[in-house]
Amino acid sequence: MKFNDYWKLPKDVKKYFSPKQEKVLKEKYGAFYTIHTILSIVILLVPFVIFLIIAPSNAFEPTTQISNICGAVGGILGLIGSFSIGISLVNIFMALIKQYLGHWVTLIAFIGGLALDAIGLFVFTFVK
Repeated sequence: MKFNDYWKLPKDVKKYFSPKQEKVLKEKYGAFYTIHTILSIVILLVPFVIFLIIAPSNAFEPTTQISNICGAVGGILGLIGSFSIGISLVNIFMALIKQYLGHWVTLIAFIGGLALDAIGLFVFTFVK
């Protein structure tokens, strides 16, 4: 593949998500594939844990109805944003087994996730 080809989605991207491909990867990588799958799940969850650590403690104990709504919106934005960041990190990690979805997927997921997390943290500032 040329360098520019890594920006686009691969032509055979549909097969990455098929049960048949799962079997092929298990046969090809063996125990490494199992470890890789477990690490992928951990990598996917790490951004959300970090978001929960960064979030102010009062954001999860609102005292008024408006604070309750702000806490819920901030939490949902944080969940979606952290999941998006996790997807971008897992995408990079999937390059080890040649399942990389391209630079655009990584950049859009990472930047979009950071933006949603930042908005979620901003909304948490209105929780009293």
